[in-house]
Amino acid sequence: MKATLLLPLIILYSHVLWAQPTAFYPLRISEPMTLDGKLNEPAWQQTPMQDNFMQTDPIPGGAPSDRTEVRVLYNNEYLYIGFRCFDSLPDKIVRLNLDRDVCCQDDGTAIIIDTYNDKNTGTMFSSNTLNARWDEQMTSDCTSEDNSYNTYWDVASHIDSVGYCTEYRIPFSSLRFETKPIITMGFRVARLIYRKNELLTCPRMDPSVASGWCNISYANEMVFEGLKSKTPFYISPYAIANYSMQNVLNEDGTAYEKQSEFLVRKNYATNETLDKIISNIGVDAKWGLTKNLTLDLTLNTDFAQAEVDDIIINLSKYEVNLPEKRAFFLESASNLTFSFPSGNEVFISRSIGNENGAIVPIIAGARLTGKVHGWQIGTLDMQTKSIGDIDVAPHNFFVFRTRKDIDKLGSFIGGIITNRLNTDSTHSSNQSIGISALKRLNTEVSVLAGAAATLNDADFTGVGKSMYYSVGIYRSASYGFLYGASLDVVEKNFNPVMGYLDEPDHGLASGNFSYQWRAKEKSKVEYWYVNTNPSYRWTLSTGKQETLYADLSPGFTMKHGVGFNVTVAQYKVDTLFEDWYLDEHNAISAGTYKMFNNAFYLSSPSGLGYGGSLNASYGDFYGGKHIYINPDVYYNINRHLSVGVTYEYNRIAFDKFLEVDSSTLYQTNLIRLRISYIISTKLSIKLYTQFDDLNHTITGNFRFRYNPREGTDLYIVIDQGLNTDLEAFNPHLPRTDNREVTVKFVKTFEL
Repeated sequence: MKATLLLPLIILYSHVLWAQPTAFYPLRISEPMTLDGKLNEPAWQQTPMQDNFMQTDPIPGGAPSDRTEVRVLYNNEYLYIGFRCFDSLPDKIVRLNLDRDVCCQDDGTAIIIDTYNDKNTGTMFSSNTLNARWDEQMTSDCTSEDNSYNTYWDVASHIDSVGYCTEYRIPFSSLRFETKPIITMGFRVARLIYRKNELLTCPRMDPSVASGWCNISYANEMVFEGLKSKTPFYISPYAIANYSMQNVLNEDGTAYEKQSEFLVRKNYATNETLDKIISNIGVDAKWGLTKNLTLDLTLNTDFAQAEVDDIIINLSKYEVNLPEKRAFFLESASNLTFSFPSGNEVFISRSIGNENGAIVPIIAGARLTGKVHGWQIGTLDMQTKSIGDIDVAPHNFFVFRTRKDIDKLGSFIGGIITNRLNTDSTHSSNQSIGISALKRLNTEVSVLAGAAATLNDADFTGVGKSMYYSVGIYRSASYGFLYGASLDVVEKNFNPVMGYLDEPDHGLASGNFSYQWRAKEKSKVEYWYVNTNPSYRWTLSTGKQETLYADLSPGFTMKHGVGFNVTVAQYKVDTLFEDWYLDEHNAISAGTYKMFNNAFYLSSPSGLGYGGSLNASYGDFYGGKHIYINPDVYYNINRHLSVGVTYEYNRIAFDKFLEVDSSTLYQTNLIRLRISYIISTKLSIKLYTQFDDLNHTITGNFRFRYNPREGTDLYIVIDQGLNTDLEAFNPHLPRTDNREVTVKFVKTFEL
């Protein structure tokens, strides 16, 4: 009886013990430090050292195979973090990557700094031994990451006979924190030994917790005294020179004619010369209003250097929610996000500057982000221009999103307001209003709930039919019983004009349930697991079933990185309420379809300069038989040159065309080729080519970037299209499709 009572107390005490942060006091210095990665100044030996590392992978909680030491120094201007990474085989250190913002393919180190010490948000800095940099912002205790965040900092590494050292120099002006006499920040560090697939983290923590290395709630605390730092103001003007060539069908529709333009106009002014000038210059600014709030301003926003979208073969009934790739919107995106477990979102930034399939000029905008007294704030206001030729009105887009921390586990309550206003004579508008809450019962289990409504012209009449409700519960851990279950109810008039919705008028109950076993320490396997993802979707207004889905997928991951998963039973019943045309030759009748499928996934070992993955499936597809094959491979030839290829093959054989007994074949081939030549951490050349035989096109995106320092960039971007089937249409297509050539220079000044 005593043992029975004692066991839960021991478990509770051990959890509390893991969660206790340990405060340490970095050494304050006055002399300048040489950033060379050698850590040979006397101050490095005088500051406290941390070496309490554990394995997060491949043996959670296991002892490191090599020792790592971390030290911290600071003055009024900079925070210095020094790593001494011992390695028994220093000539085996993997060092291949020179590219900015590419992580976890080399030996390297990383730091997370919880500047508010709220156990919930943090800024991460990471580097390898070639001084390639990666930084990002984390929220919700590492469950949300903004990996497009970039700020100002430097790093240097040095390899010697016993391993390597890495020295980080981070300006306090690049960190947000509340200024007061004594400032406490959370601090968590990691080291990756890539050839062993070994991730080491400090301080030690409960090995059963998921996202072990970046779990901010387990961070140590570091204390600074008398820390003062200025609030910076950065201004980044840019200038563009561009050339555009398009093939346009002539007036009588008999042939395509080339139309070219140098210095593309946005029609800001009637005078052509003046318009060409002001259309191709602009400015961005970043102003630290306080140490907690940052204001970003943009005038004549341009995204010429942004990555192109992937071509998508969409074989679902719903539109694809394409990811954002424009840097301005990616930065601090987590401050504006309001999403539901189903993937629907009240606000997506792609709604700004993309309308009716066209790129719409953004005249100006402002964004305010930060955190004040536990309130995380994000607000955005952007103005776009009209395009009369395609009937796009000028719009003002406004978003306000806030979250209030309610405990030290990352729980919060919050809300969002969006407004899209037509700034033409109509002044029509669309609004979305949402509230949400997440309560973390502990570091593993979370409960969430949210509701949203959409309005037209701020009219609340009939708002009950324009609502979205959602609740869910989740348990995340590295092993044991893992689960997630959610319920979404969407009324028929819910329409988030600035967001993404797969379809209105439905209810969706879905879950993800798995059990994961840790293998023995000496086993080559890390985890065994079995997973299932049941869901049920129905039409809300009629109560009729739309989709029933269930599957069973066992799999395993190995300590050297290999992953394998097989779907042994996938069952789906789906109703099409109208005929579905995949293309002009393949169409599916409305009706209810029962489908069985099998699939598998295989990934290669890590720690090598090459690798890849393979997805494949075979089974039913709405009355047809579907074969899907998707290999993805990469090869880092050396530290400068890398190549990646993705291939996607779909083959669907149908016995009927609608209700007609006529067999048809839907077949697609999609190839993506990625070539990167990284000359140095400052100079890179990238080529991204896609071939799509469904649309008979080859598209190429060439990007040259010279980045001598953060905030100063020269880009040369060439976008070129080729038509591969010239006789697909009448009149015949020209061989060369549209072409865009852009030269963009950005220079950042600190005022």
